Amino acid sequence: MNFAASFLSVSFLAIATALVLPVEVSADDKGKAMRHGRMKKMTCAGCHGMTGNGAKRDGQLVAPAYGDSVILKTNPEMLALIILKGISSEGSNYSGAMNGLEKIYNDHDLASVMTFVRNRWGGHDDYITDEQAAAWRAKYADRTTPVTQAELEESRKSASP
Repeated sequence: MNFAASFLSVSFLAIATALVLPVEVSADDKGKAMRHGRMKKMTCAGCHGMTGNGAKRDGQLVAPAYGDSVILKTNPEMLALIILKGISSEGSNYSGAMNGLEKIYNDHDLASVMTFVRNRWGGHDDYITDEQAAAWRAKYADRTTPVTQAELEESRKSASP
C-alpha cells in the first residue's frame, strides 16, 4: 500500500470512528454545549417554535415539531445534513422549505444545536462533538442541494424497527 492510500485509510477510519462511537464528556462541557445550543436554536424557533412544537402560519405548520421527529431521535448524521443543507418543500406537509444553515453555523454551533435538540426533544442524553460536526460538514461539502422528501422518508424507514 502506498503512502497516499495508507493516509486515506487512516483518515477514513478516524472520521468513521468519530461519527459512530459515543463520546465521553464532562458535565461541564455538556452544560456549555446545551447553553450554547439553546441560544443558537433561536434561528430554528421561527419555524419550529420556541417550545419546539412547530410554528403555525395561516393555520398550517411551517415545520414539524421536534418531538415528532424520527430523525431527531435516531439519525444524527441525517440531522446534521438537514441543518447544513436544508430541506426541499416539494411533497411536504409544511408551508415552507428549510434553508440550509451551513454558512451561518460553524462546527461548534452545529454540534451545540444538535446536542441541545437531541437532549431536549429527542430522548437522548448524548453529546455531539465539534469533530463529529466537522466530519459531517466535510462529508457533504460538495452537496449543493437540500435534502429531499424522498431522502427523509428513506431515513425514517431505515430508523423504524
